[in-house]
Amino acid sequence: MLQNGDILDGVYQIIREIGRGGTGIIYLAEHLRLRKYVVVKKIKDNFVGQVKGRIEVDILKRLHHSYLPQVYDFLVLNGSVYTVMEYVEGHDLQYFIDQGQWFDETILHKWLLQLCEVLMYLHGQHPMILHSDIKPSNIMVTPQGNVCLIDFNISLDGENSKDIQGISANYAAPEQYEKVQSVLYGRESKIKLDGRMDIYSLGATFYALMTRYLPPAPGEPLYDIAYMEVPYSEGLKAVVSKAMKQNPSARFHTAEHMRRALQDVSRMDPIYKRYSRIQIGAVFIWLFCMIVGSLMIYYGSWQKEIEDYQSAYRALYVAAQSQDETQIVVNATSILNSFKYRNYLKKHADSEAEILHILGDSYFRQEKYEDAAMYYDKAFRLLPREGGYCKDYVVALVRAGEKEEAGRVMASAEGLENLSEFEQQLIQAEIDWLNGSRDAALAKLKSMLSGTPDSGNNDTFVNGYLLEAEIYGTEAQYGEAVKALEAASKLSDSRDILRQMGQMAAQAASVSKKQENQTVYLTKALQCYESLNQMAEPTYEDKMNLALTRRGLKDYQGSIDVLKAMSVSYPGDYVIGMWMCYNYLGIAEEKEDYSAVADELKFRFEDCKTSYMSSGKTDSDMETLIQLMREVEALER
Repeated sequence: MLQNGDILDGVYQIIREIGRGGTGIIYLAEHLRLRKYVVVKKIKDNFVGQVKGRIEVDILKRLHHSYLPQVYDFLVLNGSVYTVMEYVEGHDLQYFIDQGQWFDETILHKWLLQLCEVLMYLHGQHPMILHSDIKPSNIMVTPQGNVCLIDFNISLDGENSKDIQGISANYAAPEQYEKVQSVLYGRESKIKLDGRMDIYSLGATFYALMTRYLPPAPGEPLYDIAYMEVPYSEGLKAVVSKAMKQNPSARFHTAEHMRRALQDVSRMDPIYKRYSRIQIGAVFIWLFCMIVGSLMIYYGSWQKEIEDYQSAYRALYVAAQSQDETQIVVNATSILNSFKYRNYLKKHADSEAEILHILGDSYFRQEKYEDAAMYYDKAFRLLPREGGYCKDYVVALVRAGEKEEAGRVMASAEGLENLSEFEQQLIQAEIDWLNGSRDAALAKLKSMLSGTPDSGNNDTFVNGYLLEAEIYGTEAQYGEAVKALEAASKLSDSRDILRQMGQMAAQAASVSKKQENQTVYLTKALQCYESLNQMAEPTYEDKMNLALTRRGLKDYQGSIDVLKAMSVSYPGDYVIGMWMCYNYLGIAEEKEDYSAVADELKFRFEDCKTSYMSSGKTDSDMETLIQLMREVEALER
């Protein structure tokens, strides 16, 4: 251990110890020649073997970013390894948490954007640099009010950093923790870590800042911040919640995606910022006050317009995250058609294009392809350089049967510039499929999907798997469709994909002739519907499909439990009571004992029969139940 006053390499004089991390001891030191403070970190002996000497430090010394300290030197002295980096003034975020200090959303939003920019920079290096230990004590707040991400000197590239053991359990991503446990206990692990590991830790850090609760360690239950009563917007909570998803594929795929989501949560007009910096001068005070007075009237109304827009956008963002199609259409069209937001959208083409794109996505999911193409077209015209808008517009045109127009857009300058090779293959597969060339479509998809998805083409691969599932599904090859949807679900946390997979798995079970295959597919469907019901605000269909899948697996009591919970939320729905009756009959058949369920069965039957008769509907399942109950009553007599 170093002592105060020790001099390293004749240059760095130790002043005092200022901290300890998972991988080393940190000292404040003075550069004797330059007469400036630096930070010296002594790498713990059990981590020395992971530091690759000059190669690694040369990589780190090349890094230059506003929110990173500069790495100066790398020393190997008497078998000990030290790194020397810039001293950052200020306090770390853990200090403020310990002081019980709460921060305004605008400050947290600014810091989170800055940290996303840092991760974009680190993850964009070749080789990729993963921080691997993001936590409040490794984020400094400078006197200028910015953040600085520290303690990254052994943030090795993606091939080596996955073995780092010096992590903080409460802030480490689940897959990182699992990887570490494998290393500690000498087990082989095939887990490959990527930037989503740092995204989880960043989300966990802001979870602690926003809730004042320590994020749960692996194995402990996580209380989703999206449902906590904390003084922050739904949009910011949704971003942190998504960053902390247990499954890496459910998180933001890259720091860039997280940054975009943050920009969507709150946009601030430059005019607002400009007027906020106006200073009152002593000269021409009367004239200045008159100017300020008129500006403040304008500023006040403009600020109110910004706040109203942000509120409306947050509501749309939350609806889009949950894929509430009705609410998306209502909220988006309300913003686009409102006179109140006209000036704002005129000045912010990117905002208007994004809302149009969200609306197009909603119509696409509803298979209203002409409407989707119309809104994608408007977004594309506003921002022709946005590649995603071009791709989605062309695909919607193909689905709407406008293949000639799709070809024209693809051949245009913007189309050629914006559409990647993967996207062009996907669109050609769409065209082949609509032209009835199934084999050609599947061949193109197989070629495309044999590539490697990354942050730039992730959505394209998801859409490729969805098209593959659609092709197989229309030809009753439900097992193949399930495989394609499973692959898509690993790249996207979309509820719609889970619903499609559950549906296809149930279809596969229904056509399978082997009992064991039926059970396998029904179990897969059950997993999908259980996942959907564990998410926020599952739909009626999600709940009913869960109940019916459990019934298909002859878990009659489990099905009844779901239906009983539904009957509270949907009183008077005869369908719920009808399936409860079928479940009670299933239990009676299994036990060969009708008496055990007789009272509950009769009660539920009379209740659902009354609701059914008053509904004016004709339902074959309900009519069958009525006939069965007549036979049961006849047997009783």
